[in-house]
Amino acid sequence: MRRIPTPLQAVRCTCRVVVTSLLVLALRARVVRAAEASASASSATTIPAVESKDARAPGPWGFTTTLATGGAGGDFGNLFIRPATWDYSFFRQKGVWRAGLGMTFGSFRMQEPYQHEPEWGFQQVYLFGTRVFHLGQAVQPYILARAGIARLRPRSTLFKIDPLPPNWESGQHIIEKTDGFSIGLAPGLEYKVTRAAYADVSASFTYFNVSDYDLSPVGQPPRSQGTVWEGRLGLTWFPNGDRQGEGEQGGRRDPWGVRSSYGWAAGEVLAINNLAGVAAQYVRDVDWSETSPRSWWENIKTGFQYDPDTFKTNQWTHPFNGAAYYNSSRANGLGYWPSTGFALGGAFEWECCGETQAMSFNDMFSTVIGGISLGEAQYRLSSEILDNQAQGTGRFWREFGAFFVDPVREFNRLVSGDANRVMENPSDPMDWRPKAARTFVATGVRSIGEGASLAHDTQTYATILLNHSHGDVFANQRRGPFDYVDFIAELNFGAKVALSNVQIRGDLASWPLGGPSADHVFALVQHFDYQNNTAYLFGGQSVAASLSSRFRTSNRAGVTTRLDGEVILLGAVNSEYSQLADVANPERLREYDYGPGLGTTARADLLISGRPLLSALYRFTWISVTNGSVYEKGSYGLDANHYLQSAGLRLDVPVKRQLGIGADAFYFLRNSDFTVTNSVTGREGIQHIRQRNPQLRFYLSTNRMR
Repeated sequence: MRRIPTPLQAVRCTCRVVVTSLLVLALRARVVRAAEASASASSATTIPAVESKDARAPGPWGFTTTLATGGAGGDFGNLFIRPATWDYSFFRQKGVWRAGLGMTFGSFRMQEPYQHEPEWGFQQVYLFGTRVFHLGQAVQPYILARAGIARLRPRSTLFKIDPLPPNWESGQHIIEKTDGFSIGLAPGLEYKVTRAAYADVSASFTYFNVSDYDLSPVGQPPRSQGTVWEGRLGLTWFPNGDRQGEGEQGGRRDPWGVRSSYGWAAGEVLAINNLAGVAAQYVRDVDWSETSPRSWWENIKTGFQYDPDTFKTNQWTHPFNGAAYYNSSRANGLGYWPSTGFALGGAFEWECCGETQAMSFNDMFSTVIGGISLGEAQYRLSSEILDNQAQGTGRFWREFGAFFVDPVREFNRLVSGDANRVMENPSDPMDWRPKAARTFVATGVRSIGEGASLAHDTQTYATILLNHSHGDVFANQRRGPFDYVDFIAELNFGAKVALSNVQIRGDLASWPLGGPSADHVFALVQHFDYQNNTAYLFGGQSVAASLSSRFRTSNRAGVTTRLDGEVILLGAVNSEYSQLADVANPERLREYDYGPGLGTTARADLLISGRPLLSALYRFTWISVTNGSVYEKGSYGLDANHYLQSAGLRLDVPVKRQLGIGADAFYFLRNSDFTVTNSVTGREGIQHIRQRNPQLRFYLSTNRMR
């Protein structure tokens, strides 16, 4: 299966937009300050004009979702029946007028004798304007007019390209589409349920015109025009209330002054998925995004399965997307636990309703649990970058840097005006820049071997390593979710993927053993792992019990240790037999296995004047395969267990102030046991496979502690 385009790709496309937006905000701030100064200078001789509050207040923002069904006509009326459509739009209202952007995800059934064939997908992206009558009454009639682009594509393989182009690759479309335009009217009624929500009942009438489509597979001439009429039921939601300026000052706010809004969080999650679906169609031109209420129901009936996507897609892209759902909530003033629900809801909505292929079991794990870990780490790191008191060029670069760490949060800051508004920073350092945070950055070369030593098939890359600790596990005054985080990222230039290592360890809760200044701390920890290099693959989401300790050997020297016992909820590791995986829609052979497991990690650091001089690490992981090498585990095929070990030493010698020079050596060992059935005798036997990969790195470093 193919998935949402990664936000890393979206970053490349939107960088210029963000830069321009930040510059515009800075310019706007200068203009406003100049205007205020001018007004102040003339206030002594000029009587200020009386202006109503509503004239100054901004119009409310809102979004609408509807479900619809009805009938079809026009040229396609000889083929199409029973349209089913879901519509999503967001708008701004000023007085009795609304204007905004909308998207529809619809489909048509075909008439007999093709009524059992898969439907035709019909998608529209449009601009609209709405005139509301009897504004402020319990029942508000309205009429909506819209116009936009339309795309029509069948899902039935009757229309499959035959033969496929010689350069066709897995994941590309196998059925041609036809594009054009659509216009429509939708008169309706809104009934006020609460100050924020209206029930919506309406009818819609749509005309569309596309390029001629070859209908010879169903014995009809080419068609290009059609009409659709539907009855619609839906909901209109104003997250900050339906009156101008209402709700802007009241309500609960987070430590950054952001008003908490479940409505906006839900609206942004839906927008992320819907815009991703549109991008999949019009940018990537795939045919798995022709979704509609019909494909939703089909996916729900089919249930969850494993998929064969690439390791990078499943173990990095999906957590990144999950982080976007999560931060749609965090950026709207909600805390850790409510935001986990939005990560779950966004992931399920995409798996169910964002593509026509079967829902993926492994994607739910990586998107939700991985997205929570990555999302909260993004939020915490961006908080350390931001400064609401900064101005001028310094403010610009802080906001720009925060965008690359947490794009969703910075988008919200741009839209709300917080990106250039001078205001208070959080009063609690734990919400902004916790004490004793440490940042280690190393730049050098990394060599990794394919055998027992670096003498075999060694590959060398330029490398950048970032280790950052948010807070201090011993000194933190607050011990809630992710008040202490360890974040590791590694870039290897010239490798098969540049971002080859991301690891996150975030405390969910911790307890000092023996009082606030205790030397031992017990914690429950959430783990995220993504290791993708030329030699091996390892990724997964896990929870752990952790014990951190410190031992003072002198006034300048000390030792810290950490021991974790992990429960791996779902891990992924490279395998020789993973191509036998039982997966839905096998577009490719998967190169890694999936399964739960157990593990342990031990680490010790020798500190001189608070800076790590020598570090040692050991990790053991056991993965019991449930999908990959196993094909219906216990009945036939291959059973498998993977035993992973990694060990390393790091020496980082300070040279001058925070600068240092260092080296580290790591060793990765995988022992895999596969239960193989002899095709001749029918007897089972164990096949042992061993993989060993040494690594060596030399670098210049900087080690900063707040």
